[in-house]
Amino acid sequence: MSWRRLLEPRFLLRVLRRLALRPRLRLALFTVLALAAVWIPLGQAGALNDFRDSHLLHSYEEAAARTVTEYGQLPLWTPWSCGGLFAWGNPQTRQASPTLLLSVLFGARRAEPLVLMLFLLLGMEGAFRYARLKAGNAVGALLVAPLFGLCGFGAQSWSLGWLYLLGFLLLPWVLWGTALAGRGRAIGAGAVALGFALMLGFGGTYPVPLAALLVGVEGGWALLTGPGPWRRRALALGTTAALTLGACVFRLWPIWETLQSGPRVMAGNPGHSLQKVAGMLFSFPGTGDKGGDGGLFFVGPGLVLLALPALLGRRSRFPVGMTVLCGWLATGYAAHPAPFAWLRALPIFETLRYPERFLFPCALFLAVTGAIGVGVLQVWLRRPRSPALTRWAPDLLGVVVLLCVVSGGAQVAAYARLAGRAPLVALPSRVDQPFAQARGNRWAQGHLLALNRGSISCGEGFPVPMSPRLSGALAQEEWLEAGAGTVRRTDWTPNRIELEVTASRPARLVVNQNWHPGWRSSIGEVGSAEGLLSVQLPAGTQPVTLRFLPRSALGGLAVSLLAILALGLLSRLSLGGFPALALAGVPLFGWALIALLWKEPAQPPVLTNPDRSPLRVETLPPGVKSIQARFESHLELVAAGVPSAPDARGEVPLELYWRVTGPVPRTVGIFVHLTGPGKRKSKDHALIGGTWFFHDAPRGVLLRDAFAVNPHDWEAGEWQVQVGLWHASGDGSRLVPLLPSGEAAEESRLVVGRFVVPPRP
Repeated sequence: MSWRRLLEPRFLLRVLRRLALRPRLRLALFTVLALAAVWIPLGQAGALNDFRDSHLLHSYEEAAARTVTEYGQLPLWTPWSCGGLFAWGNPQTRQASPTLLLSVLFGARRAEPLVLMLFLLLGMEGAFRYARLKAGNAVGALLVAPLFGLCGFGAQSWSLGWLYLLGFLLLPWVLWGTALAGRGRAIGAGAVALGFALMLGFGGTYPVPLAALLVGVEGGWALLTGPGPWRRRALALGTTAALTLGACVFRLWPIWETLQSGPRVMAGNPGHSLQKVAGMLFSFPGTGDKGGDGGLFFVGPGLVLLALPALLGRRSRFPVGMTVLCGWLATGYAAHPAPFAWLRALPIFETLRYPERFLFPCALFLAVTGAIGVGVLQVWLRRPRSPALTRWAPDLLGVVVLLCVVSGGAQVAAYARLAGRAPLVALPSRVDQPFAQARGNRWAQGHLLALNRGSISCGEGFPVPMSPRLSGALAQEEWLEAGAGTVRRTDWTPNRIELEVTASRPARLVVNQNWHPGWRSSIGEVGSAEGLLSVQLPAGTQPVTLRFLPRSALGGLAVSLLAILALGLLSRLSLGGFPALALAGVPLFGWALIALLWKEPAQPPVLTNPDRSPLRVETLPPGVKSIQARFESHLELVAAGVPSAPDARGEVPLELYWRVTGPVPRTVGIFVHLTGPGKRKSKDHALIGGTWFFHDAPRGVLLRDAFAVNPHDWEAGEWQVQVGLWHASGDGSRLVPLLPSGEAAEESRLVVGRFVVPPRP
């Protein structure tokens, strides 16, 4: 067969259509592309990614695999991190996902590239289905699906150990399912429910809220433009939403409880210029781990060329609009106006810090637009409107196919370059010894886990409820208070601790792990001993068994299984009818029943500064300077504590005492300027103690905002501390403070103290 025959339009279209419409051939093509993309990660399987985040995040998966294989338990509690925490309640863990089976079978480190390849396949197949549905063109969907699936962010997630962010590759599935559910198809409800459940189980700090936002937009579009009566569409989408909520309870319930006890609030005003955003999407990534942000979401400029013809068709209105919206959101606070700022004013979305992650859905909608563009070209080629177009039609189609092949090759090369940035070292040797807590290092967690040691140095993105009594230097991890007897450990697993206790009198048994309401004891009453797990025991010699059986995980798992059963029965009902909606409500009713009948105490929130000092104080401590300045918007700076010189560690601890007397705009933050010999430093922050915006802080109480600066490389001499308030996430203007005399402070700032930096040796 000649090359001219291979490039003949009808033959090309026939081959591409056959590849697109035959699932086995299509998946074989996607598998070859995925294998080429993950060739480097496959060769790295079994090595330790030495990047600090990978140490922290991978240790959860390693601990989960160990819990299943060595102890035969669900990985609910992990004692190896932060003094012990509820693993399913941590939004960043991926151990509540079916992919844990790969970690169990092959080992957590060796399973990682297999997980990456699996999600690449899911992403390409999902993009094909969604693009085909939106474009009505199987050939165009086949050509653009790999361009989305191989988006550079997946490789970047691999190299930094952020595998849980691969959940973004499930985004086309839930959008495809939403569009089908709006048309009354039960398979759409199943795709949405199972897609969100997998996304959430795999770790959904960013994929889940962003997907929920986009699914809401897709659902609104389906409600407005879908076929049939709008009431049936509304019932179908409502049924889908109820089933999705029920399928996700197994993870939503634990995460909700965790965020109640340790709210995760992100401040700052991240923003990117349009030039930088375009560079992330279309610049080929640089070499080395210092390659910069260029190409982090690489999809290649060829996709833009494919999308251009789509602008002439009606189908492109929705994907083009969503491409623009996601790109706009990706600019963060740099845009004016900034929709990202509006989004962060909503619950849950206030925890988002990286606006550039909206480029992942941006790439998806751009790919869908490209599929529509290919369809427009096909129409032109079938019905050319001029002799010139008739003559150039074969060449034009060949150029389109060649463009997709080149773009796909560039995608694979960019993917390999980004994946190659992972800093790899040899796995640490494992030491089999009884578990004990250690002081630890939050950025070397993989080494501690190999030693069977827990780290009480915590590096999580939310304030984990940790006891101040945790210790990494105890001779025994379990003891009776006040020397009331002896304790001997007879068996130990992550979720169960068996002890032989001899108490000379009623006493409290204490375990060197954090307390959580999910712990149960075979005898006595479980409680908190200043945050440590404890049990009040009677006198005598008795075996004591502590088990971790949290209501939110076990009850949530039952609710989610009930929702999956309801999904199976849904195929016999009309998705747009009231019987289907009633069926979808059964798991939610079961959830309410479990919460009502299974009582469990709530874990109180962590309200401390980063140095573990209390956020709320009753009175001012001695030695602080009285300020008594009043700001507009119902705020007072009552006092400040500034030492005269750095402490023994070389740091300067600073304290600001605030009082909120009324409503405060959410945009208000604190600026701290430190001026010295010819220079100025800053310690601006929007959160009090890393916990509250002024907008959310309690009213009428003293709030202690404690933080520190390290002047080890500053010029020697006297430095002045200036404090004020400004609209940090607004227009940047300052709030005017009034001194006790009633005068306005100069330049809307207050001098609260001075310290002296000594000469360097």
